Amino acid sequence: MNRIVLATLAVAAAVLPGAAQQPPTSTTPPPVLSADDTAAVRGLVNDFADAWNRHDMKAMHDLDTDDVEWVNVVGQHWRGKDTVRRGHTAIHKGMEAKTSMSVESTSLHPIAPNVAVVVATLHFLRTPTDPLYTGTGDTKTRGSFTMVKRDGVWKIAQFQNTVVDPKAELDDVPSFAETGFSPPGNP
Repeated sequence: MNRIVLATLAVAAAVLPGAAQQPPTSTTPPPVLSADDTAAVRGLVNDFADAWNRHDMKAMHDLDTDDVEWVNVVGQHWRGKDTVRRGHTAIHKGMEAKTSMSVESTSLHPIAPNVAVVVATLHFLRTPTDPLYTGTGDTKTRGSFTMVKRDGVWKIAQFQNTVVDPKAELDDVPSFAETGFSPPGNP
């Protein structure tokens, strides 16, 4: 059976070489969130920052789904609300004990009626208390949240955070559309 399917696909690819390369067309309009849902999603980012600033990890992770996945700024991958909360509790006892966060901006992109991606530009002001952590000052990051509405409530289902490289930030809206890379010699 598998050989028949593969042979059929091979013939179709040979007969219709351009067909496989055409992007699919969609007549379905992109989802739009209600004003209440938009406010709730944006509010989650602010609630996240508020809980971070109070160093209240229980409140911060009450914002998560039970099956949340979290990739922090150093690349650790934490799975499940309890694991993520325990990870943040530990770092808030040490290197993040005197950290504050502010939200510079958010962009919201609904991808399904009950799913939205939010990219937030976050600033962390650090006064380190952990002798193993040498970072000080302001760190700018971009956090990518995937938020879902379950049982009428918006929650964080996935989060990933990346430190913003100031040089790369200059090319946030690429002028190098063909390659996606800066021209040689560009800082």
